[in-house]
Amino acid sequence: MPDDIKESPVPLAEIAQGPGAFEQFLDRNQKNLIVLSILITLCTAAYVVYSGVEKSKQETAGADLNKAEDTASLQAVITEHGTTTAASSAMILLADHQWTEGQQEQAIKTLNQFLASYPQHPALPTAKASLGTKLMLQGKNADAIKTFQDLSTDPKARFIAPFALISLGDIYRSTGDIEKAEASYNQAKTEFPESKFAEIATRRATTLKTRPPEQIEPPPTPPKTDAPGTMPSSPLSPSIPGVDEPNGMTPGDAEKPVPTPTKETTSKNSSAPKPEAPPAKP
Repeated sequence: MPDDIKESPVPLAEIAQGPGAFEQFLDRNQKNLIVLSILITLCTAAYVVYSGVEKSKQETAGADLNKAEDTASLQAVITEHGTTTAASSAMILLADHQWTEGQQEQAIKTLNQFLASYPQHPALPTAKASLGTKLMLQGKNADAIKTFQDLSTDPKARFIAPFALISLGDIYRSTGDIEKAEASYNQAKTEFPESKFAEIATRRATTLKTRPPEQIEPPPTPPKTDAPGTMPSSPLSPSIPGVDEPNGMTPGDAEKPVPTPTKETTSKNSSAPKPEAPPAKP
């Protein structure tokens, strides 16, 4: 045996005879683990129950929304199912009904409330487009322009962006800003060539600088003249028989037929006694 190898009193390895570290951990935390497993079970059960209840609420709200046909029923869906998706969707429909019934300011208020309360709603771009259109119809061009500009630059509203650009062009056109109107129309047909709105944008850009035909007053009606050879008649001066009518005839005589002589009339005239000739002077 080499000299450099010396015996050491320290053993190189030991065989563990007691419980392992994991078993010791289970022994120390057995009660806590049991409580934790119970909590997990309860939370899972609560989530399942909540999901079932929430699903039932959503289904009930959706059924009520499908049956809503007027302002009152839509308002009831919003009030009774305020935390559901159907209730938020009912606000957009409610705004349209309010607008149709003449409640324009209330419709605008309803749409603004929807936008503020549900910023992540999938129908948010549709609600913005509806709001912008209603503002434009009210003549509130500044607010309408801001709404449509937000839509045209929103990545989540690409499906409705060409409509927003055309609406911007219409507003600029109505205010006489032809350059901005043309830019909006061209942007709509350039960025969205496959959209159905591209054709509309092309037509409006084409007719943007054309002028409507001028209306001209019709020529005056010439005065009515009498036939040649007759004196002009006046409703204030009645005609004089034998003077105003030619040949001494009245208007009624001109319409009467001239009688033709018959044989009887001729024979009577021939049988009448002839007057005697006066005696000759001496």
